[in-house]
Amino acid sequence: MNENTIQNTRQLLTSPGTGHMALLTSFRRNGVGVRSLVGTVASQGKLYFMTASNTWKVKRLANDPRVTLAPGTARGKALGPAIEGIARRLSGEELKRARDLLRVGIVGHFWGFIFDLRNPGEKTAVYEISLEAEPVNQGMIPIRSFEEGQKREKKAI
Repeated sequence: MNENTIQNTRQLLTSPGTGHMALLTSFRRNGVGVRSLVGTVASQGKLYFMTASNTWKVKRLANDPRVTLAPGTARGKALGPAIEGIARRLSGEELKRARDLLRVGIVGHFWGFIFDLRNPGEKTAVYEISLEAEPVNQGMIPIRSFEEGQKREKKAI
């Protein structure tokens, strides 16, 4: 993978004022990566996303804050290389600022409204991701695919 592709991916993900779908990989205690599709918004070189606070993703991030992030489609297909980063759960004023950032455009306002209805207050977790400079060695990390997770969730319901 060439350095230009990685820089293009980084520029795409961190372009301010626009929202992107991204594949976030968080890691279980045994080191296995699990991909989740998240909507992200960038500001000052950092990425922000929100999720319900009772998800497994939140539990994995509390255990291990390292993540990988790759641009993706709404169906969970990666569009570029994954970049390593560190996720940090926000609170207080940082939380309010990040939630305002996540309300970009009509889609951002819509999802912000849905999150406020379904997960008011502390039931929503908002994270900041600081991206690292190096690309991820994809061959070293076993990852459960997004589609596999969706199938598993449908069986549980």
